[in-house]
Amino acid sequence: MDEVRRTSKALDVLAEALRRTADEMTVLAKRADLLRQTIDDGAPLAAAMASEERPLIISKLVEITDRLHATGGEVRRAEARQLQTEGHTHDQIAAVFGVTRQRASALLKAEPAERRPPKRPQPS
Repeated sequence: MDEVRRTSKALDVLAEALRRTADEMTVLAKRADLLRQTIDDGAPLAAAMASEERPLIISKLVEITDRLHATGGEVRRAEARQLQTEGHTHDQIAAVFGVTRQRASALLKAEPAERRPPKRPQPS
């Protein structure tokens, strides 16, 4: 039953991340339209970017991508473990996710004690 709870919790976290992302993407689309209009009107890109709200659009996209990657990975690991407890083999789990048997095996291994976020330059 622990695996069911873990999968359920991971899906809750993912759903919240997706809702948050949808809201953020709406704002970013408006900001991108405004930036495009500003440069179409003849403003130099450097000036347009200097006046752009922080974090920059691209910086926010990296943040969103990292968050979705992390939450999606947790769902995949939780689902793989639950499938294993339900009796599925590594080959069957690999087929479900469309990955190699080796990748399925990696999903099922114990997680490292500390997760390191991707190395990204920090916005100034």
